[in-house]
Amino acid sequence: MIKFRYQTSKHLSIRTCSDTLNGMNENLYFTQQEDISKRKQLKELFNQWLKQISTCDDIQFPDDGKDYPATEYFVKDGFYPGYFSENHPKVLFIGRETRETASFHESKDRILCDLEYAFKDSPNKIPFIRRIFYIYYGILTEGRYKFEEIPYPDEMVKNKQYGFAFMNISKYSNDSENSATADYDLINRFLADSNLTKRNFIREEIELLDPDIIITANLWDTKIKQEYLELVFPTKDFEEVKSYKNEAILYDFQFNQKKIKFIDAFHFSARGSDEGKFYEPIMNLLFK
Repeated sequence: MIKFRYQTSKHLSIRTCSDTLNGMNENLYFTQQEDISKRKQLKELFNQWLKQISTCDDIQFPDDGKDYPATEYFVKDGFYPGYFSENHPKVLFIGRETRETASFHESKDRILCDLEYAFKDSPNKIPFIRRIFYIYYGILTEGRYKFEEIPYPDEMVKNKQYGFAFMNISKYSNDSENSATADYDLINRFLADSNLTKRNFIREEIELLDPDIIITANLWDTKIKQEYLELVFPTKDFEEVKSYKNEAILYDFQFNQKKIKFIDAFHFSARGSDEGKFYEPIMNLLFK
């Protein structure tokens, strides 16, 4: 067994649609042909995924007690500009669930929403996003800089240093008033609805993203059902390399014909210091 480490909406209908999150705005962000081509492939995968989800029962939204089509909860993710078009290691971060996105953004696209809002408004203030930026910068610079020497996320955004990929294991957005707590029933419902034994959409997304490094946000020490995780990340395909102070573990992960560096870390919103719980362990595992 792998020893892995362990604002609100009143209803699900869209409340704050943004006319800027359309194809034209997407073209402002994604300008390099390789990125554009891969994003097109991802869109097609998500369309096929949605067809599968559309056959599933409605889901009751806890805040109003009403049932909504499962497709209304589905939020796309993927990669940010530069992931494919720039010459650097391809880093994929994997979280558990999207939060407060399906109800608030007409695009239902995590990547566009981040580019339009989270990256512009307060990337320094949101621990989840801030830590991803710090880790990514450290990987770009091969851990050469001390934590206090690395730039703040808002500086990285200005310089468009966000060419990483991000996906959630569940595409169902947790938009309830209690969204600060992971909705494992909803996560497991998504994994069941995806019918991964018939077609493993999650592995297909990873294959399209073709990462060199994967960093997960504590997927295993949770209530996500092991049977679903095993379909995506078979235990037999992992070989432990080393661990660091019980904070994170590095594995070699055999994915199809490629060996990927795989780190299971704490959830990116976990309590603790950005340096001690995330930057230092991951830089040591990858570069020391």
